[in-house]
Amino acid sequence: MVWQTLEEKLSTPRMSRYLKSTDGKHARAVEAYVHNMKVAEALVSIFHVLEVALRNGIQREMALAYCRADWYEEWHTAEDIGLRTLYSNVNEARKGLRNRRVEITPDSIVAELSFGFWTSLFNRTNIMNLSKPLMRVFHHCPKNMRKPDNIRARLNKGRELRNRCFHHEPLLWQPLFEIHRDLLEIIRWIDPVLHAWITVHDRVPATLTEWLKWRNAP
Repeated sequence: MVWQTLEEKLSTPRMSRYLKSTDGKHARAVEAYVHNMKVAEALVSIFHVLEVALRNGIQREMALAYCRADWYEEWHTAEDIGLRTLYSNVNEARKGLRNRRVEITPDSIVAELSFGFWTSLFNRTNIMNLSKPLMRVFHHCPKNMRKPDNIRARLNKGRELRNRCFHHEPLLWQPLFEIHRDLLEIIRWIDPVLHAWITVHDRVPATLTEWLKWRNAP
């Protein structure tokens, strides 16, 4: 009965991945789906801390570099096409705030911009112009690791998993232990105290262990 309801309401294509992974056993497919939801729920706190700490760190360093809180306004007439493209995201954020009648301030703009915007700053086409202030966000990163490529790789993995998580897609077949480790590492590079705090409240390891124990059970 539960399987029929989930297949009908959540769609056959969505549930087929879980059914295939459990050799067509409906009851176990439902249990696998529950584990996927638990993993997604546990990951939210990691994404919360990472995203907010990252954007606030970038805001601080960029404001210092440009000597203005609304540093992104410098990109409106920038010669570099990549920076002008990024500025279009600021315009979209401003439009969204106006539609909701939210006061437009540097703080509200920063909060409105997506995680995708912040991670895109580290793309090769942008990092050439922004390397110094952006890399200062990761003040606690070891010198031998403090390279844009290392930061970019971890942030891109995090963005991809975050999108899958928030779009309610299957997560159980991703390299979750590896990505979780890398996300925590980024947080530690931003601030070790923040890393220590979120580690205390991090339910991802226990949730993944529970899922592995279930998956490997006879």
